Amino acid sequence: MATDFPVCVRCNLPVEKNSDSYEVFERMHWLCFHLEFEHQGDPDRPCADPACPWWRIEVLHRKLAELGVDPDTAIKEAINERWHL
Repeated sequence: MATDFPVCVRCNLPVEKNSDSYEVFERMHWLCFHLEFEHQGDPDRPCADPACPWWRIEVLHRKLAELGVDPDTAIKEAINERWHL
């Protein structure tokens, strides 16, 4: 039996993962809500919100480099693993 998910008013795609918070996030995906109401500045750059995905990616990128892991190599390896499963 297929479950009907609510549709995001920003991107018009089904809200699956956080459908229980659909009304809290103004009938949007969490990310659509963040970009619409919380994100300051260029949407392709991190904002100051610690929940911002771009901010988190930037933090993890720096931490990997501190640990001696090249972030670009880590991504390439992950892509190769995904496509060779």
